[in-house]
Amino acid sequence: MPLPSNLEKAIDALLSQPGETESSLRRGVLERNRSDVGQVPEILHDLVDKIAHRPWTVTDEDFAKLRSAGFSEAQLYELTLAAALGAGLAPL
Repeated sequence: MPLPSNLEKAIDALLSQPGETESSLRRGVLERNRSDVGQVPEILHDLVDKIAHRPWTVTDEDFAKLRSAGFSEAQLYELTLAAALGAGLAPL
């Protein structure tokens, strides 16, 4: 069953528009949570998995760890959106 057109547009906007992270990384995060096939760097595994399976356990420390690894706030925002969108798409 195809997705609603406005959802397709949201996915396209997140994955195809220029951002602070590479489009391929955003796509990998989304696909990992959507269907477990996306490739995600090891440093992001905990956050991406938490967003998909236990979002209530995400803490400031998760983001602090990634900031200390070199991720900017804008990058973390994009990756969080991709992870959450992928998790939301999984049941569809």
